[in-house]
Amino acid sequence: MLRFLRIRDFALIRELEVEFGPGLNLLTGETGSGKSILVDALALVLGERASLEMVRSGCEQAVVEGIFALDPEGRRVLGRRLGRELEGAGVELSADPGADDELLIRREVSTAGRNRAYVNGNLAPLALVKALGDALADIHGQHDHQALARPESHIEFLDRFGANRQAVEEVQASYARLVELAAALDALRIDDAARLRQIDALRYQIDEIHRAAIRPGEPEELAAERGLLANRERVFSLSSETYALVYDSEPAILGQANRVKRALEALAALDPRWAPHLEAVSEALYRLEDLAFFARDYASGIDFSPSRLDAVETRLAELERLSRKYGQGPDGILKYGEACSAELQALLSHTDREHELEAELEREIRSYGELARRLSEKRRRDARRLEREMRRELGAISMAKTEFVVRFEAADGAARRHGIPAGCSGNGVDRVEFLVSPNPGEELRPLARIASGGELSRIGLALKSLCGGDDSARTLVFDEVDAGIGGRAAEAVGRRLTEIARCNQVLCVTHLPQIAAFATRHYRVWKESAGGRTETFVELLRESLRAEELARMLGGATITETTRAAAREMLGASRGKER
Repeated sequence: MLRFLRIRDFALIRELEVEFGPGLNLLTGETGSGKSILVDALALVLGERASLEMVRSGCEQAVVEGIFALDPEGRRVLGRRLGRELEGAGVELSADPGADDELLIRREVSTAGRNRAYVNGNLAPLALVKALGDALADIHGQHDHQALARPESHIEFLDRFGANRQAVEEVQASYARLVELAAALDALRIDDAARLRQIDALRYQIDEIHRAAIRPGEPEELAAERGLLANRERVFSLSSETYALVYDSEPAILGQANRVKRALEALAALDPRWAPHLEAVSEALYRLEDLAFFARDYASGIDFSPSRLDAVETRLAELERLSRKYGQGPDGILKYGEACSAELQALLSHTDREHELEAELEREIRSYGELARRLSEKRRRDARRLEREMRRELGAISMAKTEFVVRFEAADGAARRHGIPAGCSGNGVDRVEFLVSPNPGEELRPLARIASGGELSRIGLALKSLCGGDDSARTLVFDEVDAGIGGRAAEAVGRRLTEIARCNQVLCVTHLPQIAAFATRHYRVWKESAGGRTETFVELLRESLRAEELARMLGGATITETTRAAAREMLGASRGKER
C-alpha cells in the first residue's frame, strides 16, 4: 500500500507531501490543476523512465519519493518474486512473519542527465525499481504504464479470475525441471567428433603427467642440487680437504684425538674426576669419524660432471613447463591430472548418462503435459465465464455495446527446442490475449491497440472488480476512469471502485461528483500563481469541505445552497450504497 508520496521540483510542483490511506483515495480538481502530474510522479517511483521535461523550470533536479507499507503477505510476495534482486541491492526485508515493513523508493531526475534510483537508501538499478513497481502497483489509464497494455499479462488476469495459483505454480515447477534436464542434456550432447577429440586431448595430458613421474618437493631438491653443481669445484675441494684434515693427513685431527683419549683413560684410572672428560672426548671421536667418512663419501658419491648439471637444468625446465600448462607446482599438476581422469571417465561413460537424462526428460514432459492440459482446460472454462461477467460489468459502466473476448493460441507441441516441446513455458501451453470491439459491427482487435485511455481504464476497472482478489498487496491507480460517462454509469463506476477498495488500496483521479462521493479519503488538487510562477497543491479534505468540493463539481463556478444540498445528499446516498 502506498503510504506517503513526496515530490520536489517536479513539473508544476515545487514541494508537495501527500499521505495516503487504505480504501478508496479520490483526487479531484479543475482541469489542468495537476491531478495527472501526481499520477506521473507515482509512475516515476514505480519505474517509469525519466525525461528532462519532468524537472521544474529553473531547477536542476526533480526528486520523487514513495513509501510503501508491506504487510506480511505483501512481504512474502516480494520475497518470492524479487528476493535475490533485493538481496543483491542490499535491501533486507524483515524476517519476522508477523511484522510490517516499509519500502522507500526514491527517484532523482537531473537536467544534467544524471538519473538515479534508490531503494531503502541503497542505489538500485532501474530494472529492479520497475520490477518492484510491477509488484506493488498497477496504473490504469496511461498506455505506457499498465498491465492491460501488455498482452503477456492477460493470462495473469485470467488465472486470478479462475483462482488458478496452485495449478500455475505446479506447472512452473515442472517447467523449471524441464529446463534443468534439457540444459544437462545439452551439456552432455557434444558431437562424436568433438567428444573423441576431447578424449584424445585428455588422454595425452594424463599420459604426459604420468610419464613425468613428478614427486612432491622435487623442484626444491633439484634447485638445491643445481646450486651445488654450479659450485662443484669448490665443493669437491672443501669436502676433500675436510676428509684429509680429520682422517688422512699427518698429523690428522682424529689421530690426535685418539692420543688425547688414551691419556684421559690413564688419568681416569688414577682419578675418577677425569671420567666425564673421557666420555666427552669419546663422543667427539665418534662424531669426527662420522664427519670423516661423510666427507669421503660425499666427495666420491656426487656426480660433479657437466652432464649431471645439464640433466638437472633440463628436469627443472620440464617441471616449470608442466606447471605453466597444468597447475602451479607438483601438487597443482597432480590435481589437474586427477581432474582430467574424472572428466575422461565421464566422457567414456556419457552414453549411459545420456540415456538416463533422456528418459527422465520424457517422463517430466509427460508430467508437464498433463498438468498444462488440465490448467488449459480450466482456463478455457474460466474464459467463457469471464466473458459473460465482463459483458455485465461493462454494461454497468456505460460500455454495454463493447464486446469482450478471450482468445487462446496454442503453439505446436510437436516441434522441440533443446528437447522441450516448443509450446511449453512457465505459464503452460496457452497464449492468451483480450480482444475488444467497442462498437457494434467492428471486428475484434487486441485491447491495447484500439481502446482509448478512458475505455482502457474502465475495462481495467471491470477486470479488477472480477480478477483483483489476489492483488491485496497492490495499489491500483485509475486515471481517466470517468472519460465519456456520467449519471448512472458514473455511479456504477463509483460502486465498482468501492468494491475493489475493500481488499486493495485504490487511487483514482476523477472529474465526476458521482464517483468522488464514494471516497474513503478525498483530496483536492489546485494550482496557484505567485511571483510569476505556477504551483500545484494538494490537501486532504475534511468532511465539511468534501460537500463543498462536490458542490463545485456539480455547479461549476457558481455554487448555490441548492447545489450544496445536492452534494450533501449525494454524500449521504453514497454512504448508504457503501453499506
